[in-house]
Amino acid sequence: MSYASARDLPSFLELDRQLKVLRLLGKKGRERAASIKTQMRGLADTVDAFYQLLGDKHWIYHDHLSLTAVRAVLDTADGDADRAEQLLIEHYHDPEHLTLMLLPLRKLPAMRRRLDLVEKARQDYFDGRFYSTVHVLLSVMDGFVNELETVRRGLHARKPEELRAWDSVAGHHLGLSHAHKTFTKGRTATQEEPVFELYRNGIVHGSILNYDNVIVATKAFNRLFAVADWAVAREKEQRDQAEEPVTWSSVGRQLKETFGVVMEHAEVNRANREWKPAEYLLDSEGFTDHPLYLQTYELLTCWKRRNYGSLSDLMTHDLHNKHGKSVRSEVRRAFEPYPLADFEIRAIRHDMAAAGTVLAVLNHSGGDRVSVELRWVRENAQAHPRPEPMPGQWRLVFQPRDFLARATPLPAE
Repeated sequence: MSYASARDLPSFLELDRQLKVLRLLGKKGRERAASIKTQMRGLADTVDAFYQLLGDKHWIYHDHLSLTAVRAVLDTADGDADRAEQLLIEHYHDPEHLTLMLLPLRKLPAMRRRLDLVEKARQDYFDGRFYSTVHVLLSVMDGFVNELETVRRGLHARKPEELRAWDSVAGHHLGLSHAHKTFTKGRTATQEEPVFELYRNGIVHGSILNYDNVIVATKAFNRLFAVADWAVAREKEQRDQAEEPVTWSSVGRQLKETFGVVMEHAEVNRANREWKPAEYLLDSEGFTDHPLYLQTYELLTCWKRRNYGSLSDLMTHDLHNKHGKSVRSEVRRAFEPYPLADFEIRAIRHDMAAAGTVLAVLNHSGGDRVSVELRWVRENAQAHPRPEPMPGQWRLVFQPRDFLARATPLPAE
């Protein structure tokens, strides 16, 4: 079934039942329950408001979207669907925002195998090659869905009712299954007028010609995330249906898991709202004490000493999830061709609560001297961005082409 409201999700209904138990645990329990109830009501209202405004334009609320960003879009648009669409596209079209949304996709094995293609689509997206972004992401989605079952069927072969995501915001009645009706709509006559929907069949079969625009390309990314949520929801439904009968211990575990997720999201969103960007230069107070300076210094020292094992330990958990035990070999292959003789850390741009960029000058053996930007993300073991004071570590976003191949040559000193 589809959900008329986010309040109808099984997890919301179960949480409401659990809150009634929590209210029986004295004053602190009642206060805790009231606080969580308010947060859950706010989450549900945001999801429903999103779909009320953008559902008919076939935008899908997915778990990778920032709750803070969606609320800002809704508040700024003030009921104007076209303005909301424009603001949502601007959010996707920010390189940092899209990169952070893409990171959790590595947890899905069938998607992880296709992330090189997703990265190419991301680059095309920011370079303005929207037609390429659309085609590549359509192929990724088809292949990803095709791999999920023994009986192979891609996304294009699925009926809308098959894409009802259990216990997921993508399962809203204006969500993925609703948008899928246009995705597979047949188009036989050639159409040269501009389109702004993700008409998969017409685009792939060559009957729709004018789809090279940022709206369709952004909807392709939006659909990719929604399909990933659907895949996770399928696994969750199968797991939950096989769970043990409800006992006091299982209720306690569910309370801990549910409340932990809610409070964690709230803490991340609060940190993001309160965050103020800062830039540190060589003469700035606290420059050499900043965590990003210390991590960068350690990383470049490991590189200089050709200690690729310790260097790989500073890479994002996504790299370790992708390559497993071979991660050190991957890091060695990337860094060994560029032996480092010396370095200087010049500046730190701490532009997001859980992300920042360090500017450094590298002196390579042989006399080459380049300026580079190293992007860091503060994350937990699941590669989820986590700002201070939440538990987490600064890890390098490992994309050699971004800070090695694209390094800016400098004149020799």
